[in-house]
Amino acid sequence: MDKMKKVCVLYGGNSSEREVSLISGRFIHESLCKNGYKSYLIDFKDLIDLEKLKDFNLVFIALHGQEGESGILQSKMEKAGIKYTGSDFEACKNSWDKKFCKNILRQHNLPTPDFLVYKTFQEIIESKNIIEEQFQEGAFIKPSKEGSSIDIIKVMDFSKFDLEKIKLNLVDDDREFLVERFIKGREFTVGFLNENILEPLEIITKREFYDYKAKYDDNETLIIKADLDENDMSALKEMAKKCFSVFRLSRWGRVDILQDQKGNFFVLELNTVPGMTDHSLYPYAASLKGFSFDELVNEIAK
Repeated sequence: MDKMKKVCVLYGGNSSEREVSLISGRFIHESLCKNGYKSYLIDFKDLIDLEKLKDFNLVFIALHGQEGESGILQSKMEKAGIKYTGSDFEACKNSWDKKFCKNILRQHNLPTPDFLVYKTFQEIIESKNIIEEQFQEGAFIKPSKEGSSIDIIKVMDFSKFDLEKIKLNLVDDDREFLVERFIKGREFTVGFLNENILEPLEIITKREFYDYKAKYDDNETLIIKADLDENDMSALKEMAKKCFSVFRLSRWGRVDILQDQKGNFFVLELNTVPGMTDHSLYPYAASLKGFSFDELVNEIAK
């Protein structure tokens, strides 16, 4: 490895996940410096001209949300001949948009919870009776294009839920939403690094679900090595492998998978730019495979 390789850590941005991205970026930058790279932090919101990134040997994408995960940035960098970390434009685009993602999962016989799509949150309000009839055991309402559980709502009984009041507290109600069937069970996340499956983790939270606060603020959220029998562990890993293959994710990534009370697995979503904070799932999964944080960053940057 060229120990003096110039790397730009692209982080921050303007999305609702800015604060998480800032933390991820700083951790990555410090690690790159320890690994002998000449690392520079650039806040995406301050980047006026993408051509500036040509000054670097590599762009380490630490941008969360649409700016870093939707594929738009990757497409522009590919056209400009800029080398960057992670998956390409197509993989990012197809996994970022939850509607696209779930349709692709179905096309490849990968189970995913049933869902309906609405152009705005107002349409959900107007379709409340239809939704209540179809999802009698509850549902999640989530934006089609968003991360870190921003604007995700768990509704167990639509007849007792004031959606008009919820609408007032959303970051953005004028965008496409999914209404996804609630499945009671266990939640797992499986990462990969350089074609290798990392240690599957189980997420246990006392909150309603694994929301933003549970991810980044709640020290009572338990992230543990998945405790499954041999058959279930094998099935979980094979499902994760198939997801990474179908979406053609590169170098690193993560998939979130539910197991219902009958033992069936369902894919929730994929993540092409996992968080790299001290609360993040991906670095912890890698540590269980023997990777220190610095080793992990070095592997991604190779």
